[in-house]
Amino acid sequence: MRPTRPAVLLSFSLLTCAQAQAPLGVLEAVTRLFSGPVQAAWLAPDFQAALSAAQLQTALDGLRAQLGAFRSVETQGGVAVAVFEKGRLGVQAALDDQGRFTGLRFTPLVANADATGAGSPRELLKRIFSGPLDPALFAPAFLEALPEAQLRSFLEGLRAQYGPLQDVQVSATGATLIFENGPLNVTQFTLDAQGRVTGLVVAPVTPDVTFGSPDEARAAFDALPGQVSLLVQEVGVQGGAPVIALNAARPLAVGSTFKLAILGELQAQISAGQRAWTDELTLTDADRSLPSGTLQDAPTGSRYTLRDLAARMISQSDNTATDLLLNAVGRAGVEARLGQNALPGTREAFALKNPANAALLAEYRAAVLNVPARRAVLERARVAPLPAASAFAGGPLARDVEWFASTGRLCRLMGAVVALKETQLNPGVADPAAFGSVSFKGGNEPGVLNLTTQVTTQAGRTYCVSATWNDARALNDPQFLALYGGVLRLLR
Repeated sequence: MRPTRPAVLLSFSLLTCAQAQAPLGVLEAVTRLFSGPVQAAWLAPDFQAALSAAQLQTALDGLRAQLGAFRSVETQGGVAVAVFEKGRLGVQAALDDQGRFTGLRFTPLVANADATGAGSPRELLKRIFSGPLDPALFAPAFLEALPEAQLRSFLEGLRAQYGPLQDVQVSATGATLIFENGPLNVTQFTLDAQGRVTGLVVAPVTPDVTFGSPDEARAAFDALPGQVSLLVQEVGVQGGAPVIALNAARPLAVGSTFKLAILGELQAQISAGQRAWTDELTLTDADRSLPSGTLQDAPTGSRYTLRDLAARMISQSDNTATDLLLNAVGRAGVEARLGQNALPGTREAFALKNPANAALLAEYRAAVLNVPARRAVLERARVAPLPAASAFAGGPLARDVEWFASTGRLCRLMGAVVALKETQLNPGVADPAAFGSVSFKGGNEPGVLNLTTQVTTQAGRTYCVSATWNDARALNDPQFLALYGGVLRLLR
């Protein structure tokens, strides 16, 4: 549910270039392509005449050797972006009416990587991260999405944490900022025709973690500050003890992972004949939430099938798609699945977190034991002003306005919908090449992080891995993802 402004993203998940939405079919096709192995049926005849499936597979193997394991596909600036362990790659793709590739092109995400001199990426990155801030280096659209004061505060905080910048190493697929206290990755750096920055994505270097045993993994999660829950459970084994269990019955805030409950209720209503995947919903102004996602920027009156909305809700965590589906299926069934009464939609949650709506938040908190009163507050929150994304820059905000579930319940929710392709579009932290199948949903906002994955190993054993971390302070997301990746490697 984390709020992001379309147009810029600067780091630890701070700015994203996503003004337009790549077609959903392209995202699915590219995800399948990089998850491989490549099948001839995925390629149109004219494409195969120029490049066979075997030749394309060889090219993709070369990319993986350079960029590491494939992670997921997302959109930035209307372009599909393949996210790898060690970098990102722009993907321009065209499909025919059968969903087969008719065109495919990979592009670097660091513009003019080989350039030298004052306007080169290396020198620009040096100027940006050595300080002082020069706003003239950034395009107007960038500064509109991330105002100068916020950008300056971010850069100063970064230097305070990492120390002075010592060097910048640049390649076509990324750059590394070498600070006195450690490195940071630049996974996207784009410029306009005037050489001004239009896109910048910076992320901490995430180390690989390898555990020698389940007990070692449990201890690593238990050592994290705040509240932590972890469950690793083999699926389909009656009466089997969990592989790892740490506070697995404790309900914690899980962010967007609650959307599994909406998907489960939607699937149940479709199975009962009450709805069909091809049914359509219409976007109104009242439906618009904040990002993540892109539907909040779509034209009023746009129509979307339930299948399309479900895919956006799960693979892209689109908040506006989520609210459309929640209003369509009704809250009673979703609340029963999640185990939470007076469940807010994403727009209502954002409104309650808005500092300008402090009185409304106080009423919400006062009604903690009064479900009808809390529902009445949510009705008013639905039309209350939304906050600016900058409201979340200072760290966790109103963490009691959330969706709460145990990791045990999340594994059950995932198990109920795991057969739906919508859960398989974004593999999350798992390497799809290492497993027979991967279904994933995660959620985060400042102070809240959950990852829930069901995987089937190459040996045919199926596991659910769900981990949640809550704290009153900002979380070290890369550390948590690294620990989670270590658990997944333990299961291979």
